[in-house]
Amino acid sequence: MNPLDQSALNARKNLLVMFVMLCTLDFLLVIPIQDRWAIGRILLTIVVMYFTLQGQKWAKWFLVGLCSLMVVALILVVVALSSRLSLVMTIGSLILALINALIANYMIRSKELNRYFAYKRRASAT
Repeated sequence: MNPLDQSALNARKNLLVMFVMLCTLDFLLVIPIQDRWAIGRILLTIVVMYFTLQGQKWAKWFLVGLCSLMVVALILVVVALSSRLSLVMTIGSLILALINALIANYMIRSKELNRYFAYKRRASAT
């Protein structure tokens, strides 16, 4: 089994940084409105990210789908409710949409990250 190179580890670190930023901002926007569904979604996303980092293909694609769905949902919410949302919620929602899009794109296109996932799958198979 080949050890991971530094670029694959850096790709993992980059994904984690984006994910922590996403969860932190999402949590900060959800707490004031106390939306239980959104808190549950955040917890589900954290669990799926754990399995993604373990190299599970289903989790990777579930997370990509969830992030993509969130991009669409957040933009639709901002467009539909722009007059009723505060400036903080509007800007926060757009930033969340951007971070979700970056995560989904990074998980699909990063060769280094995909090398990390393949390594984790091989390691768990042995």
